[in-house]
Amino acid sequence: MKNSSRRGRKGRPPSKMAASHDAIMDAVYALLQKKSVRDLTMEEVAKRAKVGKPTLYKWWPTKATLVLAMLSERMAPNLEKPTSLSAEESLRFRVGRLIDAFNRPFGKIVAGLIAEGQSEPAVLQEFFGRWVSPRRTATIADLQRGKDAGEMRSETEPELLNDAIFGAIYYRLLLGSDPLTRRFGEELVEQVIRGHRLEPGRGRSD
Repeated sequence: MKNSSRRGRKGRPPSKMAASHDAIMDAVYALLQKKSVRDLTMEEVAKRAKVGKPTLYKWWPTKATLVLAMLSERMAPNLEKPTSLSAEESLRFRVGRLIDAFNRPFGKIVAGLIAEGQSEPAVLQEFFGRWVSPRRTATIADLQRGKDAGEMRSETEPELLNDAIFGAIYYRLLLGSDPLTRRFGEELVEQVIRGHRLEPGRGRSD
């Protein structure tokens, strides 16, 4: 019987894999400060991170999945909300954090992914499935809980409320028609939610 202590584990040690992973995420983020998602290449990422291209393709089969992985690791944690917030507080928190992120380099990166998706539907599908959908679902669930708790009127449609607010944020991000500011986010939430807020002392069927 072979001595198990002599049987080396195939592949790189976990610590080295973690270091390579971090180097790749750093490379993607740094390169996207200087160029668009469209112009980014896997070759450049591999060279900057000092890893082989096969390593990239082993973990991320496409450029879009690689960029999305970076967003999920570097941007998503900043969007996580505290627990025990009301539906409206949760909504305002999410809106403020997303606008803050979009005003940093992440906004340019997200816009670049969406632009890529216009000619490559798979990219847009991946972006919606991995990035937009989980956050949309979580926000809608918060709004539904608020509705069930009597914070909002009984006829409120959480899906439409969510899309009205976040659709306006993406509109400004992509078109640059007006500044995407915290004040805009606060006024947007107030304007949209005003007609849905259930004031104290009023029945839920109002």
